[in-house]
Amino acid sequence: MITILVCYERISLFHTMEPFFNKRFRNYFHFTQSPEYCLKHDKNTVLFMERWFQHREPQDLSPDDFELMKKLRDKYKTLVFLNGQPEAGTNRLDLLPYIDRLFYKSVFADPQNYLKDLYAKNLFADYYHRTYQITDTGAEYRTKSVLSPEETKRIELSWNIGVGDYPRRHWPQRLGAVLARCNLPDVGRLFKTGHTNPPPDFSSPCRHIAVHARIDPVSCESISYQRRIYLEKISGNPRFITGMVSQDVYYQELYDSQMVLSPFGWGEVCFRDFEAIISGALLLKPDMSHLKTWPDVYIPYETYVPLNWDGTDIIEKVETYRADDVERMRIAGNAWEQYRNALCGLEDRFSSLFQNILP
Repeated sequence: MITILVCYERISLFHTMEPFFNKRFRNYFHFTQSPEYCLKHDKNTVLFMERWFQHREPQDLSPDDFELMKKLRDKYKTLVFLNGQPEAGTNRLDLLPYIDRLFYKSVFADPQNYLKDLYAKNLFADYYHRTYQITDTGAEYRTKSVLSPEETKRIELSWNIGVGDYPRRHWPQRLGAVLARCNLPDVGRLFKTGHTNPPPDFSSPCRHIAVHARIDPVSCESISYQRRIYLEKISGNPRFITGMVSQDVYYQELYDSQMVLSPFGWGEVCFRDFEAIISGALLLKPDMSHLKTWPDVYIPYETYVPLNWDGTDIIEKVETYRADDVERMRIAGNAWEQYRNALCGLEDRFSSLFQNILP
């Protein structure tokens, strides 16, 4: 059996942990939220750490965090870390000396990016910092440990938040997370509300909303700056609906939208990407060519329309695809098929990633 040291919250229980609860694999795992249990009582020799040391901002680890890692390294024969950070970046690379395998939800297409000192430890925040001199108030980002090109080969790709429960429902998921923290994760997951039914149409001209753009900046300035730029570019344009609405209205609007604008959030891959695809809308997204991820729904002009990071082509591309019903509907349909086919392969992907670890 394999021990999973897990930090239960909504993303963990309803997305990252999805394959661990698959009936094909569930009996392989023992879940715990206690490092003390791992160090003092666990008899297993393999430990997976899931979303541990997770912070909303790109903070460094504390000395106590490193002390825990040293103890766990001494205890277990195999130590696997599933990084909970949402972006493809350099966060948690300082764990490499303590673990056997390090997984990210997205990885850089160019491994040379791991050798750079990136502001806020991700590529897009570094871009806005260098291009627009954006800095984060009160933030101090310690320079990362220097990696060798050989060490970058140890960074592996797992799966992103496209795996899991859609459409998301806040209160059922929150209640499920509470039950999971009470050591009832299987009961908590009974509160899944998602479905995989195709939409009745794909980006149809009969849909009343041209571009759904209800986006809100996050608190970290270098990370949220892209959203601010995009909102400035579309301000006052009648093609776009902006502002905040209730969750129910939000989902209703997606199914009535021809296109959805989904800038980066805390990471490049966002819930909104998959919500757009599931609803059958055409995904408009900042260029994703700098990373690899899975499920990969980011094939330019086949499953999404890429935008410049500075937002200079948003209006042009919206007008282009607004005028071309056939192409808009084709790309939206492709994205749904690509996403569905990927999810059908989740069991095999999970098995192949851990074939030398699973019993």
